[in-house]
Amino acid sequence: MQSHYIMKFVFAQGDKGLTKKIINNEKRIPTAEFLMKLINSKSFENFYTENIDHLQLPTIRQYLANLFEERNVLSHLLFKEVDIEKSLGHRILTGERRLSRDNAIKIAFGLKLNVEESQRFLTISQNNLLYPFIPRDAALLYCLHNGISYRDVQDKLYEWGITILGDEIKHDKND
Repeated sequence: MQSHYIMKFVFAQGDKGLTKKIINNEKRIPTAEFLMKLINSKSFENFYTENIDHLQLPTIRQYLANLFEERNVLSHLLFKEVDIEKSLGHRILTGERRLSRDNAIKIAFGLKLNVEESQRFLTISQNNLLYPFIPRDAALLYCLHNGISYRDVQDKLYEWGITILGDEIKHDKND
């Protein structure tokens, strides 16, 4: 099982401008364990006060910046690779535009996130998680789990007669 960490950053003015420094690296509580902690709490107020650090998600802007840095990816190249217009990508990064579910999934494939990382990314971007009982979501989960590239995912979805990412038209295998 993977370990999960909450990274907290502080921004400091240095010789080369504003720099980011990690101030601590706390282990993130698994969801099931955290849910049990909530359910077994005597009051929500106590639970909230004791767990405030775990109840706050990073902004999509912060999270994407960290992912791009961690994976050594340039945002404009990633957006090009996953068919997100440069201007839309810029508006997403500046917080001017909300990240749609399909675009979040495209980015997850572009960054080669696994299923768990992709689900977390969807949560942070305030989108619905992929649900294995929905055929399109099941296909996407399968592709994420198997590390299939974005372009190959699009081809497979089309081949399977499933709506491709960023398209509202369901494609028939017989087209």
